[in-house]
Amino acid sequence: MDALGWQIGAVLIGSSTLIVAIYVSKLLHSTTKVVEKTNKIIDYNERHIHEIIENAASITKEAEEIMDVVNKLTSLTRVFRFMKR
Repeated sequence: MDALGWQIGAVLIGSSTLIVAIYVSKLLHSTTKVVEKTNKIIDYNERHIHEIIENAASITKEAEEIMDVVNKLTSLTRVFRFMKR
């Protein structure tokens, strides 16, 4: 009876390993498809992505310049308030 229990356990472990291997292979296949689609989208839109990055950099630079002007104006108004008193 011990040999039969051992054989049944081995079959169950083997079949569960096979099921897990099939699941992992399907998961890897779908992951590969997603990565390929992502690469195609990036390749197709590469020019647009670079334009967006350049625009974001210029917007950031202009925002910094505006903040510098605002800081200078606020410091100037503080001086005028001090002179007014």
